[in-house]
Amino acid sequence: MQSTTYTRDQRADQAARLALKGFIVVGAFIGYEWFMSGLTKIVRGGFPSGLAGELREKSEGTVGWYKSFLDGSVIPNGRTFGVLIEVSELAIGIALIGAAVLLLWRWQHLSYRVETIVLAAVAAASLGAILMNVNFHLANGSAHPWLVPKDGFDEGVDMDSLLPLIELAMLVVSTKLIFMVRRHVRADQPAPETRGPGRPASIAG
Repeated sequence: MQSTTYTRDQRADQAARLALKGFIVVGAFIGYEWFMSGLTKIVRGGFPSGLAGELREKSEGTVGWYKSFLDGSVIPNGRTFGVLIEVSELAIGIALIGAAVLLLWRWQHLSYRVETIVLAAVAAASLGAILMNVNFHLANGSAHPWLVPKDGFDEGVDMDSLLPLIELAMLVVSTKLIFMVRRHVRADQPAPETRGPGRPASIAG
């Protein structure tokens, strides 16, 4: 009976580790998309100077209150917002890719403090990505994800509608992991901050 219970616990632990690794890999892919988007804007040039004109053209179909925001705040300061978008996209990409590298290959060598910082970076990057995706979706005047597009050649759900849902899941999971780490810290005190051979490894290990 004890052997059966232990086997089930092992399976549950392995499933949790595999799920978390999958979550980390998805985060890396999303981070790569953000990084390449920001890098392309910088390498090809012209994004800050052309943002105002692009928004005037594409925002015709957006909701009234958001168009007022664009006309009153963003378009008159298009160059500044363009630079902020470039920097933000790069920062989100670097944060998610860097976190994935650390969590997949260096997790067990991280102190609890660094572990918390890495997870907080994932949460912050996910929140920033959500805000940017929602703004991109509204600015483009795209159809909402719960509506059927007017044209059969249009994508069913545009990426700026889909990505926030994935990023929201990343935000929730990384935040819960931060609380889990903090519980481990309280449970392990006054043990040293760096993991030793007898301390429990992370579920990503």
